[in-house]
Amino acid sequence: MSLIIQNKNLLVGHIKNSDNASLLGSCIPFKKGNDLFVITCGHVIYKDDWSGLRHLTTELKVEIDSRTYQPIKVLGTLEDTRTTDFSILQIVQNDSDVIPPFIELSLLEVNDNTFLTNSNICVFPERDTRPQLIDKVEFSGSNRNFEYSVKVDKQTFHNLNLGGAGASQFKGLSGSGIFCQYNGKVYLQGVVKILPDTTVTTEVDLVSVSAIKTIWKDFQINTSFDMSYSYLHHNSPFNSEESRTEIAKELLTQVSNKKYKVLVCAPSDISSSPKAKSIFDQLILELRQEKINFSVGGGKALLIPTGAYPHLDEQDFIVSDECSSLVIIADDHSTFSQLSLLSSVIFNTRKQIEVYIFYEDKVITTQNFIKDGPFKFAENQVKARVFEFSKFNDSMIKDVIAGITCLHTCLGRRA
Repeated sequence: MSLIIQNKNLLVGHIKNSDNASLLGSCIPFKKGNDLFVITCGHVIYKDDWSGLRHLTTELKVEIDSRTYQPIKVLGTLEDTRTTDFSILQIVQNDSDVIPPFIELSLLEVNDNTFLTNSNICVFPERDTRPQLIDKVEFSGSNRNFEYSVKVDKQTFHNLNLGGAGASQFKGLSGSGIFCQYNGKVYLQGVVKILPDTTVTTEVDLVSVSAIKTIWKDFQINTSFDMSYSYLHHNSPFNSEESRTEIAKELLTQVSNKKYKVLVCAPSDISSSPKAKSIFDQLILELRQEKINFSVGGGKALLIPTGAYPHLDEQDFIVSDECSSLVIIADDHSTFSQLSLLSSVIFNTRKQIEVYIFYEDKVITTQNFIKDGPFKFAENQVKARVFEFSKFNDSMIKDVIAGITCLHTCLGRRA
């Protein structure tokens, strides 16, 4: 099942007046770390003359997947919102301390039909009981800055309960999103601005995701999946302009080469912190879901149960043709020792391998020998990509998986 179908209840919500529960418009939930947000159109929350908000944030509520959230802040300025018709609200959950499984937002800018073939507009009609996915989307053109249009078959806009169709059945559509899925990620491609009430086929006006830059300047936006080469590790043998072109051509059609393995080094259950255990569990889950072969070493397991010297077994595996990548969850003496030993082996043998390190940053900040020795060496000489425990979020695991998948795809293509 596609991620969009599987998560459609979490891809669209409603913004309502908290006093009378009247629907103002739709919204797109997402999270960044532990913070929760919704994207919507500016005209949903601002007055028609753009003189200010229709309601105070305390007079609003957001409903997503049968749960209620309280808006606490409107991001950005009124002037920028008026220019783009794009707005972001920060929200908090009213009835639970559990962080909901909203998506970590990824954005893909649309300039033509290239990435609309398998896109879906996710809407939740006011009188309906569940969200709907609208397919058969075709690029129609760019109207102006921060806006473009797509053609859809109007007959696909059905109200499931009433049997009606068209814009009249979709009050509050503004603020819904159009999404596509690629490489295990859901990408937002635009925000529905208006659905004209015309005849059989119609054009839907959307706000471009590029508008987010007026509010959140460090958000990364793809203009094509050619950008996927950015997941390649700095130390990758394929990190060249020629290889990037090859990846752009083949990435959508090639599957990962299954003969390569990832070595995952993690602390034992006895010495592991809860954070390290959580990172390990998430990583293994994603590796299995993506059908990436892996072996576990370090204190967590012995690479070769009958081997004489576990650290030398790992060293031999690292330099073998079978091993493509190394992931170390550095949390105790054994895993920081592995970081030191295996980094030296990779450097001395000139083995071209991707290295990812999740590390307990308290160790780095309190032990200068490890900070200025093995850790600095791994980062500078081996070009390891490093992730701090204190800043960990799900997108880091996704980045590691994406990098490994890209590498295995390239290795398969070269073979």
